[in-house]
Amino acid sequence: MSRGIDHVIHLVRDLDAAATTYEKLGFLVGSRNKHPFGTHNRIVQLDGSYIEILEIAEPEKIKGEGGPTSFAHFHREFLMHNGEGLSGLVLASADANADKAAFDKAGFGGFPVFDFSRKGKRPDGSEAELSFSLSFLREPGSADVMTLVCQHRNPENFWFRELQAHRNGAARVSEVVFTADSPTDQQYFFQAWTGIRDPRSTSLGITFETSRGVVQVTEPKPFEEAFGIAPPLSQGLRLAAVTFAGDAVKIRAAVSNSGMAAQERHGRLVIHAHGAVLGFDAG
Repeated sequence: MSRGIDHVIHLVRDLDAAATTYEKLGFLVGSRNKHPFGTHNRIVQLDGSYIEILEIAEPEKIKGEGGPTSFAHFHREFLMHNGEGLSGLVLASADANADKAAFDKAGFGGFPVFDFSRKGKRPDGSEAELSFSLSFLREPGSADVMTLVCQHRNPENFWFRELQAHRNGAARVSEVVFTADSPTDQQYFFQAWTGIRDPRSTSLGITFETSRGVVQVTEPKPFEEAFGIAPPLSQGLRLAAVTFAGDAVKIRAAVSNSGMAAQERHGRLVIHAHGAVLGFDAG
């Protein structure tokens, strides 16, 4: 069973400024949420997946030494060394404990499942309790990306069609793109993470077609040709772009009316904002 895209983490310095950017692009952005470990987020919810716009808002709450799977510590270090940008991808989990066992067996795990809760808001403004279980895994040579799966413990309090009605017609995350100098070196890691044993290999890299969007790993040069901008530099894997799909006519109109500079690349509109490459399928 494959694991589809649950959400993409977009780390920023100013949460409300970044939310305004997404709103200019025609997205409906949720209100501010607070984590107990010092990070705040605002969410752009789509059909089955979402963008988590994340800020280190209360650094004084980040305690202890942390580690590679400490959410707050990782993002504080990422911001310090890389600045704003796409910092992590979270795939969907039906059972975080079972996924942990699978990741351990594959040699990419060894980390405890992390359970936490926070308050959220329903479309009518009422509060809802949200609980999550996270299971982490790591590609050993990739220090600049957070990779994990998330099990929603009470999804009825999280997913709402009213929060997915975006003015720009975007309906889903269609693709996330990682870059690596040698994508085939990362194949076993992605097989363990996505649960897909037979990816599609091309001259551009490796493609994992999940139940909720495509996960692609490509070299820097093909990425630059596809998106018109060089990817961020890192050793190992780096999450370099996210692409949205939906009503192409509405998407093209919203991007055009946003006042933001966009490149047209192979039927895709590309915007660089807050350190992230955002693609919009508009062909």
